[in-house]
Amino acid sequence: MSVAYDSPTHRRQTNENYFTPLNMPPMLGEDQQPNTASTPYYTAPINPALHQDFLNAIQHRHASQPTVLTPVGEKKNNMSPTPPPVLSMAAVGSSLAARRKQAVPGQPSAMETQRLNELMTSHGDRILILDVRSFVQYTHARIRTAINVAVPNTILKRPTFTLEKVYEAIVLDNDRDRLKRWKEYDHIIIYDQGSQFLPDNCAANFLCAKFSQAGYQGSLKFLKGGFDAFMGAFPTQCESSPPVSNRADAGRSLPPAFSIHPHREAQNPLEGRRRPQLQLSNLPPPTSSLGPFTAPMPQFDNQAFNPFFSNIRQNMELSHGPIRERFPINLPENCNADPQTGYVKPEKTEPRCVAGAHIEKDNVYVAPTWLRNTIEFSSGPQLLAEMYEKLERTEQRRLQNIMLFHSKHTNTNPPDFPLSIVAGIEMGTLNRYTNIWPFEYTRVKIAQPHGPTDYINASYIQYVPNNSAATDAPDHVSKASLQIMKTDGLDQPYRRYISTQGPLPATFNDFWQVIWEQNSRVLVMLTKEEEMNKIKCHRYWPSTPNQPTQYGKLSVTLLSETIRSVKRNGEQQNADDVVIVRQLVLAHEGANTRRMVTQLHYTGWMDFGVPENPLGTLQVIEAANDAQQLYESQEPNIGPMVVHCSAGCGRSGAFCVIDTVLRRISQSSHDLDDHKDVLLETIALFREQRLSMVQTMRQFVFCYEAIWWWILGYGQLNYTDKLPVRSHR
Repeated sequence: MSVAYDSPTHRRQTNENYFTPLNMPPMLGEDQQPNTASTPYYTAPINPALHQDFLNAIQHRHASQPTVLTPVGEKKNNMSPTPPPVLSMAAVGSSLAARRKQAVPGQPSAMETQRLNELMTSHGDRILILDVRSFVQYTHARIRTAINVAVPNTILKRPTFTLEKVYEAIVLDNDRDRLKRWKEYDHIIIYDQGSQFLPDNCAANFLCAKFSQAGYQGSLKFLKGGFDAFMGAFPTQCESSPPVSNRADAGRSLPPAFSIHPHREAQNPLEGRRRPQLQLSNLPPPTSSLGPFTAPMPQFDNQAFNPFFSNIRQNMELSHGPIRERFPINLPENCNADPQTGYVKPEKTEPRCVAGAHIEKDNVYVAPTWLRNTIEFSSGPQLLAEMYEKLERTEQRRLQNIMLFHSKHTNTNPPDFPLSIVAGIEMGTLNRYTNIWPFEYTRVKIAQPHGPTDYINASYIQYVPNNSAATDAPDHVSKASLQIMKTDGLDQPYRRYISTQGPLPATFNDFWQVIWEQNSRVLVMLTKEEEMNKIKCHRYWPSTPNQPTQYGKLSVTLLSETIRSVKRNGEQQNADDVVIVRQLVLAHEGANTRRMVTQLHYTGWMDFGVPENPLGTLQVIEAANDAQQLYESQEPNIGPMVVHCSAGCGRSGAFCVIDTVLRRISQSSHDLDDHKDVLLETIALFREQRLSMVQTMRQFVFCYEAIWWWILGYGQLNYTDKLPVRSHR
């Protein structure tokens, strides 16, 4: 296992590929000339009305079309449609609720709204109330004395993000000081918008775990029903005026970061009106009583961070400046690499000759220049960090431009804006995570949905050669990517995938419907069902052989299950490092045909981490290729390979990238530039098609490791139809 080491980032003023907040590349206009008037990529747009405009735009679209949250009512006797029922997370997560009957260490128990009201009345100075909603929701309305802890789940879940780092994310000085005294309180109560129970992967659970691990001995609870339930029962215990830095001095002026209409300052929108039942997932309804304002800057060391949209992962991860993690490439132990030249001499394997590679005397293997650069001792880890940071900065800017666009336009999914994420935001209950949404132009749509929406959190992914010198379509999406998504992709030289999240109980039927409609025959699952006491993917397939299970209009039958161990030097290295092969049969109630489907379940890759070596990954890629080619040889028009992990971007992205890059360097002997980084180019294109493909820096480095191991002769995977002939010099 490679060991990460930390060292200060060395800024190269002459390296135009290196991004820092102080060395920002200018945005290019249509004429490819720098556009100095554009918003810097490392800060969020600072339009004071942006938060409100964005929410108003989403609410307008939501009210004008049927969604899973607004089922279409039937008119009777010329009367208006019946009010849509409020969709409860308890309904879509019943199986999850059942699993919660077994207590999870560190998980908080529920507190009723009546009990919180009693504590606030009698022991207000002995309770600490934490609001884990977004900053925008918090500033619209909140429980009195609550402290906002708006940290993205992907950050809050990390063991290295300690309570001390949580303090830094608190916006108001007085609130930060109160949070630091958490040991003095008898009760800590955490609430979100409206959960009746807490999903495994949620901010409240992660925050509670940090208090438990830090040794908190008091009562740790979450508020049942969240803010919605408490405000409905005890509106006088809630407030909606903008928070100030010292609650004892409520009459003082607002912090400079706030801008509020003076004539509205004294009004309280909670008095005299009921809160609407209709809720957008994770978004508050707009209110006319409170003027728009910008979020104050939290006290990070690097003030470039702005919580414009708290779910943008890069806003938090890049808030402290340049990425300082360094991960060297982990080569096989029997390969001697020259740290100065990047030349490698394998001792026990026969390296593969790919585009840009050759063999010199004494069996010294010379890889393509772009790949050799990554293992040079003095500059390799630094180069990898700089390339990954470039990807992250580009995606951060892309997301900010998306939010800016949606705040100004009310047209639903305009055709001239392919990167719309409205469907993903509106269908919040169908998403496993609150910060991974599919782009509209790559979104997989259900042709015959079971309900009022065609939405599923899934995206088409496919590499297509891009001859353009720069991104030439709106907001960082290439024409090549736009063009390929207008076709079925079957006639292209590179494979099309469907990258999707691990199915939820509420999406099982939709998942299998997509498998049927797309005629997909190979499913690649890259996560365990549960990791570190957290559910990463619900079991969407039958467990008992030869017993059909109904999923909507489809029945699924498990025929067989085989376990293949991942071996190195003839021995299995890790009991959990296996590929489980399941053969399934699909039958549709309206069709006479039955279809075979192969599921490949790799269990050796933990979320946010990487396997000890790429052998298991290469093995599951090989198995997926073999299965896909077998189905394609038996039947025409076989659909895309479906790949999922938990969120459908990190491990799924790495799988799609590795498979695509191996195919590119194997089948392109003459048209690849020896200095052109094929892997970086592929990831950049895939990120135009789905958020956060190859999500972490360690996964980014692992992709290079997998390519290195394969070209050095590991794994049986072979693209034999167009492999170039080995050459010697």
